[in-house]
Amino acid sequence: MTRTTRHSEHHRRFQKVADETAKERDHESAFQRLADWTSAAMGRPANIMVWLLLVVIWTAIFAAKVVPADGSFLPAWFTGQGFNFPLNLVTTVAELFIGFLVAAASNRAQRAIEGVIYGIRTVLDHVAATEESLAIALQQNTELTEAVHDLAKQIHEYLIPRAQA
Repeated sequence: MTRTTRHSEHHRRFQKVADETAKERDHESAFQRLADWTSAAMGRPANIMVWLLLVVIWTAIFAAKVVPADGSFLPAWFTGQGFNFPLNLVTTVAELFIGFLVAAASNRAQRAIEGVIYGIRTVLDHVAATEESLAIALQQNTELTEAVHDLAKQIHEYLIPRAQA
C-alpha cells in the first residue's frame, strides 16, 4: 500500500530553503572550503594547545640559555633592520588573508542561521494557523456539547413525567 503525504505550505517553504542551502554547499569554491576548514581548525582546542606548547618551548629554550638571548645564532640578514619590512609585510598579508577566511566562513554560517530562522518562522506560522483552527474547533465543540446537554435535559424533562404517569 502506497502512502502519500500531503505537506503543508509551511513545510514546502522550509524545504525550499533547505534545498537551496544544500545546493550552495555542493557548489562551494575552493576558497570557501579552505575558509571553512581554517575557521574550524583555528577554533579547536587542539590548535590552541599546539600553539601554547610552542610558546612554552620557545620560552624554555631562552630561559635555559640553550641559545643566547642576543640572537647571534640567527643569520644577520634575519635579525637586521632591513628584514623587518619584508617580515612585517608577510605577517600583515597573512593576517589579512586569515581575516578574509574567517569572514567568508562567518558569512556561510550566517546564511545557514538565516535558513534556520526562516524555518522557525515557518513553523511558528504553522503553529499560529493550527492554534487558530483549534480555537474555532474548540468553540464549535463547546457549542455542540451545550446543545447536546440541552437536548438531554429536554428529553429527560419530557420522558420523566410520562414515565411517572
